[in-house]
Amino acid sequence: MKTSYIIPLFLAVVLTTFATSCNDFLDRMPVAQRSPDNIFTSEESANAAVSGMYRSMMNSFSYGQAILMIPEFSANHLAHVSSFPEFENFATHGILDAGGTTPQPLPPSNIWLANMWQATYATINAANGIIALVPQMDAAVISDERKSQYEGEARFIRALHYFFLARAFGNVPLEIEPTSEETDVYVAQANTEEIYELIIADLNRAVELLPLSAGSGLAEKGRASRWAAKGLLAKVQLYHASLFSNDFTEAARLAEDVINNGPFSLVDNFINIWQSENTTESIFELQFEEQATNPWANEMGDNDGNRTFARGNIVSNLYDSLDLRRAATVWLGTRTGLTDRWYIAKYPNLVPATQNFTIIRLAEIYLIHAEARARIDNAVSTASYASLSAVQTRAGVSEPIGTYTSLAAYIIAIQEEKEKELMFEGETWFDYCRTGLALTKYSTLTDERYFIYPIPAAQFQVDRTLVQNPGYNPA
Repeated sequence: MKTSYIIPLFLAVVLTTFATSCNDFLDRMPVAQRSPDNIFTSEESANAAVSGMYRSMMNSFSYGQAILMIPEFSANHLAHVSSFPEFENFATHGILDAGGTTPQPLPPSNIWLANMWQATYATINAANGIIALVPQMDAAVISDERKSQYEGEARFIRALHYFFLARAFGNVPLEIEPTSEETDVYVAQANTEEIYELIIADLNRAVELLPLSAGSGLAEKGRASRWAAKGLLAKVQLYHASLFSNDFTEAARLAEDVINNGPFSLVDNFINIWQSENTTESIFELQFEEQATNPWANEMGDNDGNRTFARGNIVSNLYDSLDLRRAATVWLGTRTGLTDRWYIAKYPNLVPATQNFTIIRLAEIYLIHAEARARIDNAVSTASYASLSAVQTRAGVSEPIGTYTSLAAYIIAIQEEKEKELMFEGETWFDYCRTGLALTKYSTLTDERYFIYPIPAAQFQVDRTLVQNPGYNPA
């Protein structure tokens, strides 16, 4: 399939700019100053392409906003200052008919779906180019060590983005070769299990290629490491086991490895994850700064520019009164006429909006391990409970192991703990859909076909062979 995002290779995503300085990984050179002729001719130019790949994730249709925000609407966590259908369709898991009573499936023409699809494939295209071309570079201009690192980073990023596509859209075109605007290639849709196979293969290869640490200097912040690949792979294996194999061994093993052998630790105070950057808990963190601000964070805060906030009391009511995460997650507005509005507190660095976003952090790995270990042990085992308790203890709400009287109830408790821990981090919706718990949690969701979104309508104008997801009207 030739998706409609196609643009010249590595001039990709006009918002993307390339790193050129050895002092700052995300220093930028205007895109127009780069051309395909001077990509991959030196270590500096290859590094620039890798930087561009990372920076493509920072725009408002990727991890800068939409990839996090839209699943949070689906999880019924978010509201918008205006009740636009393009947001409310996600919150109600569809649209209402003329009578306003019968939920209908989400329309494939939703602009957020179209933009997320395009932005995600643009980053995948950038990764594909690095994977294809960096290994072919002359040894005289780049070391084998750097070749391995750059290919490993690209495989990690490609896996991350296909993981999003598989969870969000199900069967999608599996593009693994770089394309340009002259390319006229149509890649068939792969089924979701095939996509997971590629993701797992990419991450296993990334584990082999990436360094243990990306480093701590300005030139290394925000880059993937071997531990990031292992952490993401643990999460992918949890989903793969839930959906296909029912074998949670790899999810547990990888999570244990990161917890026991990785250089990470939970921060003492939950709020410090957000008030600081690149903490001891951070495994992979997207770096924003004054010249590349966080689009979603720009919309938060008790000010006239605010557009998204917590939906009613739903979020605040999830937390026990003793839960230290509540105040670090939402806060009640004080402005006249808005004293009943709960604002998002997790992204406090708003002026300017330089708030980083941690895509993988240790607390989630603990909760992945808790579930995977319990499923393997077929019990509320001590090893599983220790991981759940680590997260709860930091939050000030640890429950005794005897609280959990059945394995089924315990698994639900872990998922609900994950919802509170990872609120506004784009995870809850996908996690509840993974186990089917979404059908219980959301009264407007009545059909598991709507665990995934429709393929955007614009894509059918490019490739008429596409098959729309079941339950949605053809484009």
